[in-house]
Amino acid sequence: MKGSSIPFKKNMIQGVSIVLAAFVLGLMLVCAVRTLKSFDDTVKVRGLCEKEVPADRVVWRIRYSEKDNSLADLRSTVQRNNNIIVSKLREAGFKDDEIKVGNASYDDRYTYANNVSQITFRYQVDQTVTVFTKNLDLVRKLQQTLETDLVNQNILANSWADYQYLGLNDIKPAMIAESLENARAAADEFAKNSHSKIGKMRTASQGYFEVEDLDENTPQVKKVRVVTTVEYYLK
Repeated sequence: MKGSSIPFKKNMIQGVSIVLAAFVLGLMLVCAVRTLKSFDDTVKVRGLCEKEVPADRVVWRIRYSEKDNSLADLRSTVQRNNNIIVSKLREAGFKDDEIKVGNASYDDRYTYANNVSQITFRYQVDQTVTVFTKNLDLVRKLQQTLETDLVNQNILANSWADYQYLGLNDIKPAMIAESLENARAAADEFAKNSHSKIGKMRTASQGYFEVEDLDENTPQVKKVRVVTTVEYYLK
């Protein structure tokens, strides 16, 4: 009897051990599933940051066209017109290194005409004088009178100004930080409403910086905009 009780006790111990091991393994699997499931709970939010900044450079283009049947005379006219325009820009206060006279674009209109007899002037030239400056006020002031003054000099020109902002790199870090703060605030609000908590950041992506006119009437003021997308774990 005593000898037969020893195998029974062994079997009993082995059985209990197997049950305990299965129980522990089950608990571990449950914890693992819950942990993995918690990793699936995320929220993706966007943080917007906008800033108004004054333009810090303007590119002002002054363009005119002339026609003539003599190419030599046309070149002389272009030289005369360029001298008049540059002189007026200098008199207004622009520096020589701010003024650039582009290469004139000459066109022989006979080359594509079906009937050359209908063409009054054979040659045409397009010319652009460009001002690159940080003196925005001077450009805005001269814009009001230049075209009229040039008409009095027999130059029919039109001009347009492209206001630019070149200081983007200076404000990027602060704007990115603010967009991240706004994204975090949006995530916190979501967590509050869903009765959860925000965990670690899972992914983040920064959008492109956009620089555009504040509106059509104030091109000298720019609106800089960036959107950052962030995904957080929920706890």
